[in-house]
Amino acid sequence: MDQDRILDKIKKCMEMAKGKGATATEAETALRQAYKMMEIYNLEMGDVLASMAGEVTIEAGSDGKPPAWRVRLAQVCAHAFGTRLIISSKLTQHLDVVGAFIFVGCAAAPELTGYAYQVLERQLQKARRDFLKSPNNKRCKRSTKVARGDHFANGWIDAVYHKVDEFAGVEDNIAEAIEAYMAKHHSNLGKFEMKRRKLKARDEGAATAGFLAGKSAQLHQAINHKPVARLTAGV
Repeated sequence: MDQDRILDKIKKCMEMAKGKGATATEAETALRQAYKMMEIYNLEMGDVLASMAGEVTIEAGSDGKPPAWRVRLAQVCAHAFGTRLIISSKLTQHLDVVGAFIFVGCAAAPELTGYAYQVLERQLQKARRDFLKSPNNKRCKRSTKVARGDHFANGWIDAVYHKVDEFAGVEDNIAEAIEAYMAKHHSNLGKFEMKRRKLKARDEGAATAGFLAGKSAQLHQAINHKPVARLTAGV
């Protein structure tokens, strides 16, 4: 029997033990069966918890190291769906190395986080282009345009964060599952140094414009999704 099937059987036993309809005897029997299988197949609770989580990788939309505003947008999406963000790289079908984000979470949360990032990134890029087309920015040198565009993007992301923070967060058992998954599959991660541009007085208008534009960002109904993990370590 492969490990995935074994883990599924263990989880079903533990869920049965936690079930409201189970009698004390049935719960005790189911729990004993779960621990017996863990002993036979040399599995620990961390293995069971880790099996509840999964990951999805998407392209960040930039070559090489993603800029700070892209990382921040990915962080906001991860915050909204209760997923863990890993900043990585990915080899495309044309053998180019591009920046990538890995989202780790339970149930459909990783897929929804990736989808939310792609949708919001397109909205942000359009808003940023429109802002840079304004008369005040057309005559600026390229470096100034890039700086103002980044400040606009960060202001936009600040507004989106305020929207999602109202319902963000995960239950303890989901956090435990993600931690177990990270320990098993991503135990040797390094630190990502993110450098955000300093906001100069002349560019404060860009940040304000970004925040106002971000308040109109369209968040689909799916962004209210709350992943549910049915198993806890406290069984």
